[in-house]
Amino acid sequence: MYTPGEIQPCAPPVPKSKNISLTYVDVTEAAKKLEQKHLSGPTAGRFLGEALASVALLSADLGNKDERISLQVRVTGPIGGCVTDASREGNLRGYSQIKILNDFDSKESTELKEIVGEAGELTVIHSNSRTMLDSQQIRCDPFNFKYAIARYYNDRKSVPTAVEIVVKSLDFKLDKAFAIKMSRTSDGKSEDFVPLLERFNDHTIEKALAQGVDIKTIAKSLGLDDIQIIESRPLTANCTCSHEKVVNSVSCLPIEDLTEIIEKREEPEVTCHFCSTTYKVKTEEVVALLRKKQEKK
Repeated sequence: MYTPGEIQPCAPPVPKSKNISLTYVDVTEAAKKLEQKHLSGPTAGRFLGEALASVALLSADLGNKDERISLQVRVTGPIGGCVTDASREGNLRGYSQIKILNDFDSKESTELKEIVGEAGELTVIHSNSRTMLDSQQIRCDPFNFKYAIARYYNDRKSVPTAVEIVVKSLDFKLDKAFAIKMSRTSDGKSEDFVPLLERFNDHTIEKALAQGVDIKTIAKSLGLDDIQIIESRPLTANCTCSHEKVVNSVSCLPIEDLTEIIEKREEPEVTCHFCSTTYKVKTEEVVALLRKKQEKK
């Protein structure tokens, strides 16, 4: 049974399969939540929605619980770029460099190609809690998320792949955000995979996503009637920031700076880029941090 807000890696059973794997993601609720938290306009909201759908697709490949996948996007257009991040357990976060685009937000029909410009670059960073495991850069001119992700798999991972992403607004607010990735497995054959690409090229899959149909219906439209869902994970907007982390970052300031903060009766404020949550460090907390530093000196 399909549940909104999930990632669903699928594979057909053996031996009847055509050795095709599908990954389907619904990041609608996560994208809506971040659009609201960042107070983004509809254009930036859809741009970030496509970025969240992209990083969610990539997160299906993560193996261990402490692994993360991050996307850093830079484009020449007015949106500037974005950063998104996903964990193995489906926690998503992200932000766009520009939140409000007055020249574009007045039209709900603005196409994202109008805000990304002529050139763009996507960096995929695979890491765990200890170190960066891999980093890949993909140039895409003009920039387009689905082509950039497909190029990452085809060129950098040598996995024949097609990607479709559909993000729509309604009444100037994000309404839906879906994506699907189809890949040929290592023992698959080109003659089985290539005909299915036509379903992506002729917009059949795009239309299906726009209608919000489930993964099994899409699989049937590809002729994969015997597809099996092998895993299903929730996808939620869930940041890793906290008041404790902010206090720890303030503790890294030199004694002179902490002293100045106390003398000026300031209460440092830090806003998280990923979720726009603002944290205030109280004076008594700064005093405690200063005391600890002085004791260690």
